[in-house]
Amino acid sequence: MKFLSNFKNVFKSVFCSTLSASLYPLMFFCAFSLPAAAYDRNELAEINDMYKTGKYQDALDGYLKMAQEESVNPYAFYNAGNAYFRLGKPGFAVLYYAKAFKLLHRDPDIRANLDYSLKQTGQALVPDGVPKSLHYLYYFLSDLELKALAAVFFWLACFAGALRALSAGPLKEKLKTAPYTMSAACLFFLFWSGIRYSSPFTHSAVATAPVPLLSGPGEKFKAYATLPEARLVKILDEADEEFYEIGLSGEGIKGWVKKTDLQKI
Repeated sequence: MKFLSNFKNVFKSVFCSTLSASLYPLMFFCAFSLPAAAYDRNELAEINDMYKTGKYQDALDGYLKMAQEESVNPYAFYNAGNAYFRLGKPGFAVLYYAKAFKLLHRDPDIRANLDYSLKQTGQALVPDGVPKSLHYLYYFLSDLELKALAAVFFWLACFAGALRALSAGPLKEKLKTAPYTMSAACLFFLFWSGIRYSSPFTHSAVATAPVPLLSGPGEKFKAYATLPEARLVKILDEADEEFYEIGLSGEGIKGWVKKTDLQKI
């Protein structure tokens, strides 16, 4: 009995330690709401000054370097999108705003600039008939945050179930519903992540220049339409070595485009 009691105490200690460790990924992913600071702040100030004085190409070079070094920093992509917009390149502006939006959906500036750039190209961030508040809630958490939350609650369910099995008396009764509650939370975030697969910003790409939309994967197939610059498309099939099969959200149109003519988000 003494051994069992000691084992329970050790398990509880490990449970608490592992729970804390499990929260680290969540804290990391939620930290996307803050700008990364691994780059030199003086260098960032210089790049921002270039942008403010109209040296957009020089500023863009700096922002792209930051985006490469800070691949989880949404503001590096956002700033690059601003520079591309000033340079009159709507395709790349939409691409980089979308990259920033995918990392941090909640930021009002990122949402506003993405929406504005989409509207300039005949598109919209919020589909017609969808309340803005509902759309905001749908995108409140990023894809990585949803996956992190699902993982955290999965481990919480496992540990809660194991702790309940090893407990007795009042503690066992208190933990009666804990495994099911944690499992339900895990399934909720998995479901949320799953329905987001249909999002225009998941497994998608942007045309950074007007490109022909082909009826099949090859040059022998005819072009029956032109995909306009900055058009956001869904990648349906990428098994072919040279071509993507893509779909245009809300229009029911499919076609094939050279992979080199699109930029993945």
